[in-house]
Amino acid sequence: MMDPHSSRSLRIWIAEDEDELREALGKSLSREGREILLFADGKELLQHLKSNPAFDIIIADLLMPEVDGLQVLQESKECNPEGIVIIMTGYASLDTAIRAIRGGAYDYIRKPFKLDEIEFIVKNAGEKIALVRENRRLLQKLKDTMEEMREIRKPPAHAPDAREAPSPADLDHELSEMDVLLKQMIPSDYDFKDREHREKTYQEMKKLIEYKKEGLLSEAEFFSMKNQLLKSLRP
Repeated sequence: MMDPHSSRSLRIWIAEDEDELREALGKSLSREGREILLFADGKELLQHLKSNPAFDIIIADLLMPEVDGLQVLQESKECNPEGIVIIMTGYASLDTAIRAIRGGAYDYIRKPFKLDEIEFIVKNAGEKIALVRENRRLLQKLKDTMEEMREIRKPPAHAPDAREAPSPADLDHELSEMDVLLKQMIPSDYDFKDREHREKTYQEMKKLIEYKKEGLLSEAEFFSMKNQLLKSLRP
């Protein structure tokens, strides 16, 4: 099932006390697939944040009255750690901007700048967000697969004698468990040479899953290694 969040619009909030620049940024960054909200200053943005922390990208001026960009950065990251914050700064405040990066800002841009420069940063940030969403969707798919496998592993009501040869039904049960995993984690156009190749792929994939469960691999590392594994095993 598709993650309902994977295809939703990017929610971009802009906090800038210079009216002309704020409006120019809103118009320049507005396009299909983006929801733009403009705030006259950092205080106004944080007031909105309290009731609705679901932003994707915040673009905030560093120097604003009452609530500056560093406060916006700190409070927005506390409310939404996955949200991306971009700081706009004048040349004289470059040192402060660097501290903002160390405090969790995604990037900063020095004023004056061209509108296509901020678009480039926003585009890269959007691609990062899309990757996180896709990894989350694939991880949920993996969890669903593991749940299916647990159901398949449940022993039958009448367990066969260990001395008996496995019946066709037992073999089908073994294959169905494998099929569930392969169906979810391996592309449908992946071509298996034979059953031995299929089983080897399954075993290697199972190792990766165990590494992920043990916390030895992050989500991004897991999916990257999964793709590399499939390429290396392709006949």
